[in-house]
Amino acid sequence: MRMLKYAILFAVFSLIDALTTWIGTHRGFAEANPVLAERLSNPLLFFGSFTLFTLLGVGVIAFSFYLAKRVPAMNYFPALFVALKALPVLNNLILLTGLPPLKLTLAATARWLLGFA
Repeated sequence: MRMLKYAILFAVFSLIDALTTWIGTHRGFAEANPVLAERLSNPLLFFGSFTLFTLLGVGVIAFSFYLAKRVPAMNYFPALFVALKALPVLNNLILLTGLPPLKLTLAATARWLLGFA
């Protein structure tokens, strides 16, 4: 069940990453990944690449659960792998909002404090 949770989270972050990358590049931002940058001219190729990378990532997560039975330290890998997938999503969202990261962080913190105070 945990494997399914991590696989779904990874797939959701991958989908958000693909969409925000597509939107951002069409708004004038440059894609830093040269493998994906050359595929931006063809939507089928671009989203197909993301689908392939997502399937490979889910496979890595599944394999890490298999390895965790033999190497207990591998239990930490899925959470770390999903967190690393979330970083480009966060970066893309910061860029698309147009706010400086510090201002965005302060605004989010203020909302959180006011909402939960």
